[in-house]
Amino acid sequence: MDKPQLIEHLNASVNYTVYDTKWIPLSAKFVVLGSKANSHGIMDIYELNEDQLVKVKTVEKKVAFKCGTFGASSLRNRHIAIGDFEGRLQVLDMERPELPVYKGKAHPAINQHHRCHWR
Repeated sequence: MDKPQLIEHLNASVNYTVYDTKWIPLSAKFVVLGSKANSHGIMDIYELNEDQLVKVKTVEKKVAFKCGTFGASSLRNRHIAIGDFEGRLQVLDMERPELPVYKGKAHPAINQHHRCHWR
C-alpha cells in the first residue's frame, strides 16, 4: 500500500463548478470555492456533523473564485485568501465572509486553466 488512497465519507451535489476546497484550520468545516453559470463566485462553507454534511453559509460575489488558502492567516483568525478570475485577491474573515478584510489586484486576469501559485 505505497499509493495514497481516497476514501469517501460523505458527498454533496452542487450546481456550480468547483475550483478549490480547503479545510478550515482546527475545525470540522471546509470551504468550497467555485463559479456559478452566471460567472459569479460562490463560496459554500460546510460542516461535518456525524453522518451528514451541513451547509453553514453561502457567500456569492460578482466574479468567479479560482483558488484559496489559509496559509497567510493565523489559526486564531482563520482568514482565507481567495483569488478570482479577474486577478484580484480578497482576504475574508470566516466569521463574517461577506465583507473582505483586504482586497487588491494580485495579477492580470486568468482563464479557466490557469493555476494559482500562492497556495
